[in-house]
Amino acid sequence: MNILWIDDEIDLLKPLIMLLKEKGYNVTGVSSGDDGISLLKKFPFDLVLLDEIMPGKDGLASLRDIRTTDTHIPVVMITKSEEEKLIEKAYSARATDYLVKPIKPQQLISTVKRILERRDIIKRKQPEDYAKFYSSVNSEIYSDIRIEEWIAIYRDIIKWNIDLHNFGDEEFRKTHKDLLWTAERQFARFMEAEYPKWLLEGKGPDLSPDIVRKYVMPRIVKERRVYFILLDCMRYDQWLAIKSVLQGDFNIEESQYLAILPSATPYARNSIFAGVFPDELSHRFSRFWDPEENRFERDLLAMQVEEIKNIKGPVYFKIRNIQEAKTLEERTQAYRKARFVSIVINFLDILIHQRMESQVIEEVIPDEDSLREFTRLWFTKSYIYNLLRELRDIKATVVITTDHGAIITHKPTIIEGGKTISKNLRYKYGPVLKTNERHCIYIEEPERFRLPNSGIKYAIAKEDYYFIYPSHPEKYEVEYKHTFQHGGVSMQEQILPIAVLTPK
Repeated sequence: MNILWIDDEIDLLKPLIMLLKEKGYNVTGVSSGDDGISLLKKFPFDLVLLDEIMPGKDGLASLRDIRTTDTHIPVVMITKSEEEKLIEKAYSARATDYLVKPIKPQQLISTVKRILERRDIIKRKQPEDYAKFYSSVNSEIYSDIRIEEWIAIYRDIIKWNIDLHNFGDEEFRKTHKDLLWTAERQFARFMEAEYPKWLLEGKGPDLSPDIVRKYVMPRIVKERRVYFILLDCMRYDQWLAIKSVLQGDFNIEESQYLAILPSATPYARNSIFAGVFPDELSHRFSRFWDPEENRFERDLLAMQVEEIKNIKGPVYFKIRNIQEAKTLEERTQAYRKARFVSIVINFLDILIHQRMESQVIEEVIPDEDSLREFTRLWFTKSYIYNLLRELRDIKATVVITTDHGAIITHKPTIIEGGKTISKNLRYKYGPVLKTNERHCIYIEEPERFRLPNSGIKYAIAKEDYYFIYPSHPEKYEVEYKHTFQHGGVSMQEQILPIAVLTPK
């Protein structure tokens, strides 16, 4: 087991370091937070002992930087007092435990042993705990459950996925993946039956059109400054990676909502900004409606905000490339002074589309776990993280969400529709569609799904299916298999985070 000890008086700790070495631990000592973080990036450590009071970058600042490098490594903060505020700050920055100086040798050994043995304890208990979870979920998904239970099941599946990635063996991970796809199959059946009822009765969970009215507007009325940030195409597990970085800076109040169908940008995001479903959007605001585009978010949001509270529209930014990110940074005063700012960030969506075109990106991001880890790495180095820390400093309230998630497609299904069929892989629309209706939600009455009805039908893929054409099916199957897509009906595309951040 490898321990990194960070203390500006590291030379005075040699007796304790020798004691740890005698107990079989490998200990590396450094005298500054920056040196410690540099080593963490280069070498694997199992535990960090971190002094709280150091010249320059102190322990709390170092801990926050450590968490941007490694979200899981245990960190023990070493303090000179047990002052409650100090301990609260350490825990809020995600310290694992703390020790008080002067350090007693036995206390040090017992703390180190307890923390380092935790991984082994987790691995020993994991089979029993997972067996209970598997049995419970496998029973629930075949019973008559509500959407709230489905959301809880999906959250637990994702958390187990992360735990198994960190601690589990390959066999457990395979079993868990099978459970996910079984759950997705049942979720699609549930949504096919229940989704139209929610729309007809005006009941059910929060959906895309509810987001601004329920989560943003009440805070614009109450707070001095509100920032509405939408990260395009963010899965729930990607949000958890981002959340782990933000927890040291913000109090986070998290909920979940469902993306409407199709779970794709022109439908789901336009509904967020307009506050209405696509059928009403295409009818009331026809000049802003395009089933293939989302060019009018600023206008739609301005109209929604003014209609709800008679407040003039927000300062609006859309970030699609580095140049637009630089423009945002250059306009600091504009967004610092504004009462309401809306920012759309397209990086995550661009990333999964570029993955289809780049073998290098596909090798770096072969699956959902690597996408989650890459997201965390990107976020810690991104302009948006720097922006959020600025917003923390000016005591702004931030609402973060996404418009849809994404799913890796594995199973092709053939669809026919002639030259007028749409181009999307997880959903199709056109005047005539012919496909295997077991693999999709086939919609002959668009009004039941609050979709524009202009003589067209819709097909929305279930589970991990994707549509291919009957001409050259082998070519399309190979081209799009194992790619991230969105627009279909699945927990991974539809169950999404909505979080309110307030500065600590």
